[in-house]
Amino acid sequence: MTKIEKIEIDVAMQGHITNCYLVYNENKEAILIDPADNATKIINRIVECDAKVKYIVITHAHGDHIGALIEVQKYTKATILVHENDTDMLLGKEENYCEMLLVEQPDIDATNLLSVKDGYTFKLGTLDFEVILTKGHSSGCICLYEKNSNVLFTGDTLFSDCYGRCDLNTGSFDDMVASLRKLFDRFTDIMIYPGHGKSVNINTAKRYIRMLMAMKGVEL
Repeated sequence: MTKIEKIEIDVAMQGHITNCYLVYNENKEAILIDPADNATKIINRIVECDAKVKYIVITHAHGDHIGALIEVQKYTKATILVHENDTDMLLGKEENYCEMLLVEQPDIDATNLLSVKDGYTFKLGTLDFEVILTKGHSSGCICLYEKNSNVLFTGDTLFSDCYGRCDLNTGSFDDMVASLRKLFDRFTDIMIYPGHGKSVNINTAKRYIRMLMAMKGVEL
């Protein structure tokens, strides 16, 4: 049985809340998604759950999703997984808004970094994950699908009642439209776990987002 622990992180104590997720199976094999900030809070939850984190998955490399990355990686010794399009952003070679968001730019050891492509899959016991590239918020923004429990971690692509902004570095509204169509065509009646805000059934999110897109003359 898949367990999902939502860890709400107040990034730099500025009232900007990012969802970090600890996902593990009955053997406590785990992944951690988006260690946004406050490594102590995240590590304490890992300890409380007795979880063995093997991968740290970055849905996209903006500062409010990576602020605690280095400290958490040092503690867990986990492999950092990011889409190849966001690798330079993660390494600070492209603007990732760490400075603006008041978080430290992670100094990443490349030996711990796994840059992946769309469709990459990996397993941890009963956990079976697929990386789905969903450009728009950034060029390497991903969603992560866990097949056995039929849940989708959507980062800043898809929220409960809207979609991610497209005006930041490597963002694109046209890419966002294509990514939303990709998700909407594939998934029905599945719980989504977004990077900010509450979890909902994707059918609820679809209704809100189709209405927003219709106001822009776009049909989804």
